Amino acid sequence: MGRDIEPQVIKRLRAALAAQVTAPLAVSERHEQYFFDEDSAAYADIDIKQGEAFAVAIVQGQLPSEELIVRIWHRFADEVWLVDRTDQMISIIPRQGLIRVFAVGETLRSERLPGVSVSIASIFEVSN
Repeated sequence: MGRDIEPQVIKRLRAALAAQVTAPLAVSERHEQYFFDEDSAAYADIDIKQGEAFAVAIVQGQLPSEELIVRIWHRFADEVWLVDRTDQMISIIPRQGLIRVFAVGETLRSERLPGVSVSIASIFEVSN
């Protein structure tokens, strides 16, 4: 699916998160396909773990097309972030609670990652 070459938006998001996320949380250094059991597997462009437990899984896409991936990830991660490269938005979909959508001109903040803030414009390289 052409995921061997990481898009710039994912590189910028990974760098922004790596600069702000602190122990005991850790940002993955590369994309990964995870196999949870014989019936469940999911891809993450970026994941943030606390030890072996997933805190956040970040995937390219948008709802409703990625709903199955979000459902799989919610079994293992507290939040799933969908990076919509077409509409230049990032949606945070928590396991419980309301979906929040951040667009250019806004700053992404996650309850799961206190102290982390990411300018959507900088991730998509849009001047506003």
